Amino acid sequence: MLARNVKTLSLSGPASPFHRVWWTLGFLLILLLSGCVGYVYLEGWAWHESIYMTIITLSTVGFNEVRPLTDAGRLFTAGLIVVGFGTVGYAFGNLAAFFVEGQARELVRSRKMGKIMASIRDHIIICGYGSEGRHAAEELARSGAKVVIVEKALEVVEKLQEEGKLAIHGDATHDDVLVRASVETASGLIAAVHEDAENVFVTLTARGFNSDLTIVAKAASEATVDKLFRAGASKVISSAEIGGRRMASVLLRPKIVNFLDVITSDQELALRLEEIDVDDSSPFVGKSIRDLHIRAKAGTLVIAYHREGQPIQINPAADTILRSGDILIALGNDGQVEKLRELAQRM
Repeated sequence: MLARNVKTLSLSGPASPFHRVWWTLGFLLILLLSGCVGYVYLEGWAWHESIYMTIITLSTVGFNEVRPLTDAGRLFTAGLIVVGFGTVGYAFGNLAAFFVEGQARELVRSRKMGKIMASIRDHIIICGYGSEGRHAAEELARSGAKVVIVEKALEVVEKLQEEGKLAIHGDATHDDVLVRASVETASGLIAAVHEDAENVFVTLTARGFNSDLTIVAKAASEATVDKLFRAGASKVISSAEIGGRRMASVLLRPKIVNFLDVITSDQELALRLEEIDVDDSSPFVGKSIRDLHIRAKAGTLVIAYHREGQPIQINPAADTILRSGDILIALGNDGQVEKLRELAQRM
């Protein structure tokens, strides 16, 4: 039902630059054929003479007539000049805008983006490339996730596309924009638009397209948190709550906060928490954390693990036997985390 509505909305919207160019060329062709037919019928000229006369009339270059015109021919020519003067000017204006203002380049880029989006699966959509969206995109890129950015500002989208990122220009509250971002095949969505009301609408719309989608939404106001959950958000991040807790932590635990700042922002020391899946074929199955020697082999710290149906176990015991389906939560830098992932998947 939603997809049907989206199609209707997209058809009734304003014409794209590509469609305007085709309409312009089509109207010019009709005008050219009309002129040719008029001269053939009224003056009895050959087709090549009629085409030449029509072109010099529409272009108003002032060349002499092919042959002397009858009274009917003069009236027809005058009408052709009046109609053609405005039409040809409008046509060349559209064509100039299409090429000079970069609309042709945008069309090629959009078509290329459309082909990529048609086949993408299990990606994460970021709606809004403000400060939160930018930091989220950077963190997801570090983890190797496929990211699609939806942003209103055209200049931002063009810059992202030039950098090789998947970015779509449009309003994320519109159904057709989320469809272009392949929301139906996405695994997650971050609603980080500036206004809370827009985040609610983005969440509601995305949930309607994909019931399995994990949606993380930003709430600038605490009053919006419940609305976002009711709209279908899986998790709501309150910037006011997080900011308040951090300010309190700086006063109560300054050394810990400074330590966390160093290990998360310093490029050489930057660490991250990562989930490591233990599947059926993993060599970790049936072995204890102690026997795996994870710290020695990968350099990471296993700070927790999760087993389906049980709460997350913090600082698990060394003799914990891992099972298929368990998830290890490890702390390390990018290289260490990837090394542990390789060890967990090695056959």
